[in-house]
Amino acid sequence: MARTWLLALGLAAVALTAGCRNEDRIVSVNNPPFRVEGVYSVTGDQEVTVYWRKNQESDIDYYKVYRNNAPTGSFTLMGTATVPPFVDTQVTNGVTYYYAVAAVDQSGQESADLSFENVFDTPRPEGFGVTLTNANTTPATSGWDFSAQTRRSSTDVLADLYFDAATGFLIYAVNGVKIQDAGYIALVDVDYAPNDTGWSSDGIVEAIIGHSYIVLTPEGHYAKFEVVSRATANIVMDWAYQVDPDNRELAPKLARKP
Repeated sequence: MARTWLLALGLAAVALTAGCRNEDRIVSVNNPPFRVEGVYSVTGDQEVTVYWRKNQESDIDYYKVYRNNAPTGSFTLMGTATVPPFVDTQVTNGVTYYYAVAAVDQSGQESADLSFENVFDTPRPEGFGVTLTNANTTPATSGWDFSAQTRRSSTDVLADLYFDAATGFLIYAVNGVKIQDAGYIALVDVDYAPNDTGWSSDGIVEAIIGHSYIVLTPEGHYAKFEVVSRATANIVMDWAYQVDPDNRELAPKLARKP
């Protein structure tokens, strides 16, 4: 089932029933629900979670969530939910999807218009609890390759970065990779990578617990990671990597709360 973006459904007209003198009466109209507002999405790994603000009408039965591969055109029904959110798992990492939501009342009437927000999302792979060892003592597992999602040696040309505690708790971006420290911010709150500002001039950052970092590979892929714990022997990090080249979307967009 598909719907066309902002294509209004016909609203029922007000019906006046005329009878004899002093017997005229007004028949109330059951209008369809108002357009759904406050729609936003949260990026995940092979999933997108769609949120919205619940309609204020008392007769809302459920909501329909639609998706398209463009901001306009025919949107296909992906599923329904009685309350937000709706989790779309029929997605592929690195592909951008556009979402819209409609409300349905207890009479089966659907919102005349789909939600007007231009909500889009590009899911990407992520991982948690990766341990990188100290390159000064255990180089074989001190590096990380975002594209392959695996640890590598600090000397491997396929590594994007590595950890070394020889002269401090330092993370080195290598092989043309750019890196920058985003500060004390949870990884989930790092939404978009910057265009071309803030990169470390020497490709080195200090590994600080609770700091998130942004990475740009020479192939144009953006990534992020957070240092969860740190010791002389290793660091533990969580990460996410955008497989769609030149796409800066890494996590939830700054969103309106329901």
